[in-house]
Amino acid sequence: HGRFGPCEVQYRHQQGHLVNLVFSGVQVTDAQRRRFLWLNVQDVTSYRALERELRLAANQDRLTGMANRTLLLRELQALVEQAQGDGGTPFAVLFLDLDRFKLVNDTLGHDAGDELLCGIAGRLRNVAQASAANTADVAAPWLAARLGGDEFVLLVPGVADEAAACRVAQHLQAVLAAPYSVRQQSIHSSASIGIALWQGDGASAEALLRDADIAMYEAKRRGRGNFVVYDQAMRARLTRAMQLEGELRHAVSRQQLQVAYQPIVDLETGLMSAVEALLRWTHPTLGAVPPAEFIPLAEESGQIVALGEWVLRQSCLQWAAWQQQHGAAAPAMVSVNLSRVQLAVGPRLLETVQAALAAATMPPAALQLEITEREVMKDPAAARALMLALAGLGVRLAMDDFGTGTSSLACLRDYPFHTIKIHRSFVTGLSQDPHVLAVAHATVSVIENLGMASVAEGIEDPSEVATLQALGCRYGQGLWFAPAVPADQVMGALARHAAG
Repeated sequence: HGRFGPCEVQYRHQQGHLVNLVFSGVQVTDAQRRRFLWLNVQDVTSYRALERELRLAANQDRLTGMANRTLLLRELQALVEQAQGDGGTPFAVLFLDLDRFKLVNDTLGHDAGDELLCGIAGRLRNVAQASAANTADVAAPWLAARLGGDEFVLLVPGVADEAAACRVAQHLQAVLAAPYSVRQQSIHSSASIGIALWQGDGASAEALLRDADIAMYEAKRRGRGNFVVYDQAMRARLTRAMQLEGELRHAVSRQQLQVAYQPIVDLETGLMSAVEALLRWTHPTLGAVPPAEFIPLAEESGQIVALGEWVLRQSCLQWAAWQQQHGAAAPAMVSVNLSRVQLAVGPRLLETVQAALAAATMPPAALQLEITEREVMKDPAAARALMLALAGLGVRLAMDDFGTGTSSLACLRDYPFHTIKIHRSFVTGLSQDPHVLAVAHATVSVIENLGMASVAEGIEDPSEVATLQALGCRYGQGLWFAPAVPADQVMGALARHAAG
């Protein structure tokens, strides 16, 4: 018809490589009425190579060469459609997040972190490839993908139930547990794994991936190296956690937070020697939100720094108000808890303490700061340096929840503590269990012989008071004396107890 092409043909070059040529032409008639083809040839080899790279980039993680999120969702959606079409062929989605990966980046650098990610990706690919050879009855091979950062996903067709999915998770953890050689260093890595199973309920690919992600966070919450199978209760908890985290950001300005104070009592005289400041949150629609629920959320989101500073200021100002109103009858000291996040911002904490003392015209010795032994032992050297700086300001320091962490009685001599607060577990069963009594006696003896003050927490029974007195424990607090009450009820709290 007078025209030719465009037509693309692939040839092998004489040097051996392939080239892509596009031909197009037009029929031409010359003055002698001879017809011939006027042909144009274009080399599109580099263009086709770029196209292939773009297609690859659209479906492949650049660092590890694994499938990326786009390809993962497409394959996951195909599994969903297949399962819906053939009556519900089961499969599982395993969502992996590396434990403490940030530590590798922070200590060895991001290049080392990338090297570790590539090593982990290689092991996951090997697991997926081995599955194709070992599970001939499975309609589709496993797919390993990287979502980004230190998050990976494994699609596992043919998983019939939770038990089978958990066996896969155990195998993955065993594969990942072997050490990696990174920058001539041996590095151990573990992963928290969330599992979502196809239940034949019409869930979309995005929903299954989200459920596996939720289960992974639940596994993280339970400790490193765990795996958890998703259930509906997890989504409810996560939804509530997200709501609480958002609401907590406005709780101070909306005056929903209060500081309650629990008396610390001299066990010999029964008189109040100090109070512990405890944060309380009353939401207008959710009601009283337990501290055990919102404090961890505040720590994870970083809000605990501002909240802790607010509690510290309020407590110091309240101490000053009590001194002015009640004189010698007022609590001589107020004790305020410090979180792990506050300890991590050491210089800011020192400035906050100084500012709170100055605003209340409060002598430093009237303020006690409580630190749990778990937090002390996470980074002993840094914790000791910060505590020495705080002690240098003149404030008192208390180890909270002693007996629940990893420290030993011998470590007490290495830190500038003035007070050791003995955990409730050392108090429960004092009058019934001789083993509990022996441990409590040894603990109190060491504390007092080191020149520190012993405080028993969680006292709920008069027999516990009598036993602790006999053991030489100096102070106590708990519901037996008084619960945590608003500031205006503190002075009457012990009076009500005595009257009862």
